[in-house]
Amino acid sequence: MPSLLATAGAKADLSQYNEEVECSDERDGWETIVMDGHTYGVRTSGMDEKGQAFETLVIYCSTLGPRFAPFLGPTLEVMLPCLRFYFHEGVREACVMLVPMLLACGKQSGTLTNQMVAFHQLITCINTEHDATFLASLYKYFTESLRVIGGPEALSQQFHGAVMEATKRQLHAIADRRKVRAARVNGTGGPMSMSMGMGEYDRDEMALVEEIEDFALEDVGKMLMCFDPNHPLLVAVAGMRDLGFNTYDSDEDGEEEE
Repeated sequence: MPSLLATAGAKADLSQYNEEVECSDERDGWETIVMDGHTYGVRTSGMDEKGQAFETLVIYCSTLGPRFAPFLGPTLEVMLPCLRFYFHEGVREACVMLVPMLLACGKQSGTLTNQMVAFHQLITCINTEHDATFLASLYKYFTESLRVIGGPEALSQQFHGAVMEATKRQLHAIADRRKVRAARVNGTGGPMSMSMGMGEYDRDEMALVEEIEDFALEDVGKMLMCFDPNHPLLVAVAGMRDLGFNTYDSDEDGEEEE
């Protein structure tokens, strides 16, 4: 187990590219990514090993249950920072999947002393996440974690307020993005959108993005219902589909059927 945790906790092997010429050709075994305006080369083998290590931890924790307790603390210590490991989506997915498993392990074994640390990290990630796919995972496993500790009543008022504020922020962000897409499709997005035009590839790509957002919104709704089946934000979630450009496709389909 120590070697597995060491692999899971390994830092990314990075090279930062300063010149466009330097990163024009990807080196064998390295992947080029752009983050925060900087271009990096990441050694893929190291990232794959890290991802496999976390996937193995998921298997161990789910299989052993409370018997995983001796490794609970070290796993949390390695796992929580990796919720923000943007270089490998598989790592982040395995980490967020581990959260409710580790909480259940700690609850069943009586060894978890500060479960709110995990919720703090989840809420922080929800507040700043831009990727709709991972946002869906964050909400899904936040809700599962909430059920593990006994439901919304077990969550402090501070964290309750924080996750609701983070959710409002995400709903506003999704709404803004959908309005921009709808305006672009409808030709009302200003001179830039008019000059760029809309190709079929653009429409298909945006439709896929909105479909992924719909999955995230579904998980947002499930979390809100866990707090209150009549939560006021559920109205906002339900109204999101009307903001997307896909509503135009529905209108067109209806006209064709007529």
